Amino acid sequence: MMTQHYRFPASAELNRRLPKETFYQRLNPDSALRKAFVVQLQEIVWKYKLADGTLNLAANKDYPELQVIDIELKSGASDIDVAVLRAIDSLIVFPVYFRVIRRCNEVLQIQYQLGYKPPVTEVQHKVTPIRYFASGWFSLPDEKDLVPLPVALNIYQLYRQLLQPLATLPPRRDEPLTMWMARLEDIARQERRISQQQKQLQREKQFNRRVELNRELVELRHALAALQAADD
Repeated sequence: MMTQHYRFPASAELNRRLPKETFYQRLNPDSALRKAFVVQLQEIVWKYKLADGTLNLAANKDYPELQVIDIELKSGASDIDVAVLRAIDSLIVFPVYFRVIRRCNEVLQIQYQLGYKPPVTEVQHKVTPIRYFASGWFSLPDEKDLVPLPVALNIYQLYRQLLQPLATLPPRRDEPLTMWMARLEDIARQERRISQQQKQLQREKQFNRRVELNRELVELRHALAALQAADD
């Protein structure tokens, strides 16, 4: 699915600058994380609060809100460490749609990153996403290139639709968000197993053992294909 550049409604705009010192106080970061904040981040802005009240959507107890945070990288910083995103995300119970902006060869570029968080009804405290889904880098779009947010009845549906163009595989038909995310994790684990098996096969010299490893590798690839299939 193609990544879209969305136009967020003015009714949801906050445009609040978040000083890095605030994060230092609340995170108590180690030296490596603090250095990443200093070296990579120019500015952090809480841009939009997407909720039933700001978007005129039906209320949803699992996902009441979704935040949009803009991060401007410093000159010379080509990327943002996932550890920085995790640190910011860990202070917010709701999902966060990050818009990361950098300057590359005098051209402003933007990247979108969004992590999966379980429903707020399933957690008693703020949680950090297990993994992030990221777009590539694009030239910063003009206003005329922006498109409306996907049609959704509530924030849960909107969250799901914002994840789809960033995720490695789309959900199966009627697949719940939690099951879709779990399947993507299973796929990532299976791919790691296959990679390890291939390395082991390359190192193995004994013929009989190579035959056995090859057989196991075929089984692993079949299991991966089943996980990647569009529908059961």
